[in-house]
Amino acid sequence: MASQTPLLLPAVAAEGSPAPTATGGGAANAGQQEGAGGRRELSPEQRQAARERCQADPAQCRAESRARREQWCKDNAEKCREAKARAQQRREQCKADPGKCRAEAKAREEARFKRADTDGNGALSRAEAEKGMRALARHFDQIDANKDGQITREEIEAARKAREGARRGKANAG
Repeated sequence: MASQTPLLLPAVAAEGSPAPTATGGGAANAGQQEGAGGRRELSPEQRQAARERCQADPAQCRAESRARREQWCKDNAEKCREAKARAQQRREQCKADPGKCRAEAKAREEARFKRADTDGNGALSRAEAEKGMRALARHFDQIDANKDGQITREEIEAARKAREGARRGKANAG
């Protein structure tokens, strides 16, 4: 029997690359809004439900995501080829000059942090993180090392280094 949850399909974002959206009919679309380019976007409740399903079964979530991407590529062959070519070109650029790619990624992260920091105090409150940097908000308590209710750039970097160290430790242990 088919699930009542919405089917998430990639759509073409402004750059022409796949972006997750929801499509389908009936009750599955309840609470969805029309997004850019005619895409159906999930309500916050639907996003949370999808997030919980993925946390409960990450392997199934990855398989479904892969299947959606493959279907999108079948339906949008030319755009898919273009997106894959751009991704391959970017990988080659980053392989040739990894320092430049890291600097660009850091600049994008800094810009996102600055946009999310609506009061301009150099730190994100939980509310600011939930609005502007949802991935950080999900791990707010782990990142907020001094438990002051604010996340600073330094706390983010320390959490990142700790996470990378843990990953390296698992890779070396196995």
